Amino acid sequence: MKKSSLVVLVLVLGFLFTVGLRPAGAEVIDKSDQWKSFLSVYGWGNIVNGDVKVKGLEADINNNFSDFWSNSKFFFGAHYEGFKGHWGLMVDGFYNDFEAEKEHPTGALPGRRQMKFKQTLIEVAVPYRLTWSPVVADVFIGGRFNNIYAEIAVPSAAIKRDDTLAFVDPIVGGRVFIPMTKTWFFGLRGDIGGFGIGNASDLALNGSAFFNWQVTQPLSMQFGYRALYMKYNEGENEWNATQHGPWVGIGFGF
Repeated sequence: MKKSSLVVLVLVLGFLFTVGLRPAGAEVIDKSDQWKSFLSVYGWGNIVNGDVKVKGLEADINNNFSDFWSNSKFFFGAHYEGFKGHWGLMVDGFYNDFEAEKEHPTGALPGRRQMKFKQTLIEVAVPYRLTWSPVVADVFIGGRFNNIYAEIAVPSAAIKRDDTLAFVDPIVGGRVFIPMTKTWFFGLRGDIGGFGIGNASDLALNGSAFFNWQVTQPLSMQFGYRALYMKYNEGENEWNATQHGPWVGIGFGF
């Protein structure tokens, strides 16, 4: 981001919320016979590496973290989950607006590419909790809606192509939470999806490793690293890329 980073904002808010608060147990993974909810907002600072095609016009994206801070316009995520006993509901949404510029010396139309992307991911899943001890373990099934507005321009040839790639990936996965202390736990999550069903991607792989700090009874902070790979082809459009990077969030249990 050119003037501010959502990651920095989340960290500052986290600091302001946590000063002077009393530590409590890691309530987000505690067993409960009543419906228990957890809501968080987060920023995922991801870089993108891969190939994209819009109405037949190809480009490759090979960003690094320096490019990310220069070219990201906005990114924001929110996550909700609720549990009662073994069953729960998870809803996650993420929006990403970024640009990229890259030389493309090969292909039918060589020339420097200027690219713009607006990406929305909305995930809904139903988890089933297998165990609470010695680790908390879930399996889940659901779907991830992907909406990517992509624009590629070749200034030297005065050509621009834009289109929206929209598809839904069925997903199956699992996650574990490993208690470390009364207020800290380590989490792992992974899922696979797509499978070429309907208009889904050919393959979608998603994984995250993270830490959770239960600051006080309603408040927690999370930070970790996430990677998402999707291979999607539909007509003259293609998205074959990996997004990965650190994320940080603030969560509230209620």
